[in-house]
Amino acid sequence: MRSRHGAACLGAVLLAALALSGVGCGKGRGAGGRVVVIGLDGATWELLQPWIDQGDLPTLARMQREAAWGEIQSSVPYLSPPAWTTAVTGVNPGKHAIFDFQRRIPGQVVIVNETAKSRRAQPIWNMLRAAKKRVLIMNVPMTDPPDEVNGIFIAGFPHFDDVGFTYPPDYEAKLGDYELDEMEMKLPPGQEDSLLAAYRTQQAQRRRIVLDWLKNEPFDLLWAVFTASDRVQHTFWVFSDPQNPNYDAALARRYGNAMHDLWVEQDRILSEILQALRPDDTLLLLSDHGFGPLRYDLQVTQLMRAAGSRLTEREASSVYAITPGDAARLYVARLGRDPGAPYTPEEARRVRDKLAGMLREARDPATGARVLERVWANEDVFRGTYAEKGPDLVALPDAGYFVTLGENAPPQSATVVPHSPLLSGWHEMNGIYALRGPAIAPGERDGEAGRLYSLVDVVPSVLYLLGEAIPEGLDGHLMRDLLDPGHLEQNPPRATGPLEEDYRETTPEELENLKNLPYIGG
Repeated sequence: MRSRHGAACLGAVLLAALALSGVGCGKGRGAGGRVVVIGLDGATWELLQPWIDQGDLPTLARMQREAAWGEIQSSVPYLSPPAWTTAVTGVNPGKHAIFDFQRRIPGQVVIVNETAKSRRAQPIWNMLRAAKKRVLIMNVPMTDPPDEVNGIFIAGFPHFDDVGFTYPPDYEAKLGDYELDEMEMKLPPGQEDSLLAAYRTQQAQRRRIVLDWLKNEPFDLLWAVFTASDRVQHTFWVFSDPQNPNYDAALARRYGNAMHDLWVEQDRILSEILQALRPDDTLLLLSDHGFGPLRYDLQVTQLMRAAGSRLTEREASSVYAITPGDAARLYVARLGRDPGAPYTPEEARRVRDKLAGMLREARDPATGARVLERVWANEDVFRGTYAEKGPDLVALPDAGYFVTLGENAPPQSATVVPHSPLLSGWHEMNGIYALRGPAIAPGERDGEAGRLYSLVDVVPSVLYLLGEAIPEGLDGHLMRDLLDPGHLEQNPPRATGPLEEDYRETTPEELENLKNLPYIGG
């Protein structure tokens, strides 16, 4: 049976990835044909496999027959901004510097949204400039403002404005009716039908562009992300989850098939994409993270206040989250980073370690069930120039749980409470991949050489399939076991020098705009 997260191995996976270059010194080239990457945001085999088995998703069933496929581990944190950025750069957040939807301005308590200008590592489309490869990029999260590429770029969320999201700039006028992804992932009562209609509209618009590109635009790499799957799972999961305390049987009869029906349409779109491919094209289906039900919140502040807490009141008051309503990423205020911080870095680490011990032992008082599957310290998962900017702790909830700060709850409130009915599904670590092409050996595989596949492995593998050398300094490595052995022998991977840092200055005007962008979920 598939593991839910594969989380217990992730720290070892990252360290192994950092140690492995996965490249040789041969002169051969990879497949060298076109590569199409279709992002299916939030896809997980745990949700899809029953529908595949009953015949509702024939294209995904075909991919399981004809492709190399399996689970791929998300980034830590397992959110769309760091995950997709990891997927397009081949490095962990400690190198690309995006850890969350938002960040604090250094030395201040002002919070702003992350954008493409926050990224410090080169994305794959920039790696391909020197080779003059033409790229078509659409709706990849955390890519606004778009890069100047040899090709076409339609940026993904978050957006500074409702203009200026394409490269070249005049391509925007050619898009016609194109709705930007505004990250709205809450389901207010009575808005079920309008929200579903919006998801379907965006899905249809992305379909139209991808099929047009496949038929009419020259390219070497096409990378497009469909995000409606993520959105419907965040908001409509409750209608197929009787264990959710907010479950409503009458609404479930009406909306219980919402996720299923959107995936049926996505499968039909994938069929059209397959039909539009050339025989020598390689297709990669990829998700940034998995998904599961969301039912109850662990309130960290209440845990720290509870009888027997290891933290003093002063220590507990130093714990904060960038977004209190989503506190799986926690910080301890320390001198040199946080205004008014009470602790030196060494003292803050001691507080962090005590908090980590409490979190690892946290139980649901009603059931005795474990609340968190894993708690990572910063140094467990982040490597690179920007590692210290990341959270001090990252918590991975067990099935059905979420983490909030709960700092405004009454002092005697419970440590575990029902989650808001506005959101009923959340991310998990186990994403999916399916890779099909002339150089690929079909079959189910989740990893090789004792390590799980991870999003950091995507860039080196796609570069190889495009016939390009793999830069030094990437955290991932070529997914060799997915390749036909004969092809790999004739086309050994090549290495090239390390990449320069990718840096774009944020103007004061843009910074003001970022302060006004609301945080609305993952």
